[in-house]
Amino acid sequence: MILDLGSVGDFVQVTAQYSNAVLVAVLPYFSDVAKKVDLPVPQPITQTDVAGLHVLPFKEAKASILLKNGCVFDFQSGFVNRYINPDSVSYHSQAFDKTSEQNYKDRKIEKDEAVQIARITLKKLGIPLEDVFAEQEPRIAIEQKNDANASPHYHIQWLDPRGSGQIVGEDNPETEKTGLVTSPAVDMEINAETKEVEKWHFASLKSLRRPPPKINVIPPTGRGMFDSHIPPPVNPAYAWKLIPIMFKAIDEYGEKLSLPIPRPLTTNNVTKVTVYNNEGWPHCEIELTNGWRFVYRHTMVNGYYAPNNLFDSENRPIHIKEFEGKWTLTTNQAIEVIHRAMEKLSYPTNHVHMDFTPSVYTAAVDREHIPRLRFEWYYSVQDELQSRLEAEVNADSGKLESLYYDDKAYWESRPPIDVPISIAHH
Repeated sequence: MILDLGSVGDFVQVTAQYSNAVLVAVLPYFSDVAKKVDLPVPQPITQTDVAGLHVLPFKEAKASILLKNGCVFDFQSGFVNRYINPDSVSYHSQAFDKTSEQNYKDRKIEKDEAVQIARITLKKLGIPLEDVFAEQEPRIAIEQKNDANASPHYHIQWLDPRGSGQIVGEDNPETEKTGLVTSPAVDMEINAETKEVEKWHFASLKSLRRPPPKINVIPPTGRGMFDSHIPPPVNPAYAWKLIPIMFKAIDEYGEKLSLPIPRPLTTNNVTKVTVYNNEGWPHCEIELTNGWRFVYRHTMVNGYYAPNNLFDSENRPIHIKEFEGKWTLTTNQAIEVIHRAMEKLSYPTNHVHMDFTPSVYTAAVDREHIPRLRFEWYYSVQDELQSRLEAEVNADSGKLESLYYDDKAYWESRPPIDVPISIAHH
């Protein structure tokens, strides 16, 4: 079992030496993707080709470079997640035209060929289409800079089924006037005249993440502007005394809901425990070897995430086909599943606020074949959040795939541990 004490030390000071070491480490990645898809940049890209560099203050390398020819590359989570050519529509902040398609001139390709080019690009980059949901139909718009000589561009997006889900019975508030979503899994521009890929941006999906490159300079640790927002590190002695308390609480919680997890829970059943100091009280995440995850805060288990939940599955790669099924429950029947679970947990009724219409979300893509519903009851008093209840129901099997509940009434409680939760910064 891994014990993670909140990763407080993830921030570093970005010195000139560290910035240069990060640049040396990430340039081969930029050169590699440029060669794979034949981008209009020097090959290989060297430090003399770089006009600008921005390195973020994290131990894991996150950097952006501007080349002298205007091209931009971003690197994070071990892969190149963004490329922008200065000819792309989104390169500049200027407005662009969204008039009807027949007004665009010089289109050498139609939508189908543009989508094919986008998919071929993904394959050249070594990205299986299913890993970024690109086996689905994309959203497409045609855009052009406000320049009579500019080429039209196909703007192509593939959505993550977990993101920007449509609220049942309402319009999607995350959708812009173009019909495209602000945070897709894949966002790509294809020049309709030259057939060139002039932009891509990938979300930081688990399926894309790779081990970080080795940086040959160890930067000084430091938080700088973040100091006032980060509590002191968790005391290891506190964490080890908290673990058996949490395990017992998970045993009792799991028994009430008849969850298929081992009882009594031991360290042999647990992959990782993460303990955060949340301003004097613990926020903990417990990952089991069978894929179940639990959240423990204050003195209670706040909820769980089953291994095949959809909406909170950022910790693992997913494919859309894993969630396909038939709709056998209505929205009201799914709400009843949640009600029954909350009754089994026996919280004081005055602390559970489900007496109003919840926000209800479906998958962002292929809703007809993905029978999942996410519910949110957010109860506020004088515009301050008082109680929070979230749940995902599998409307095919009728199972409750995730449940999370918290109320301010429990925030003053602390586990009975005789050592402090934090240790002083050194």
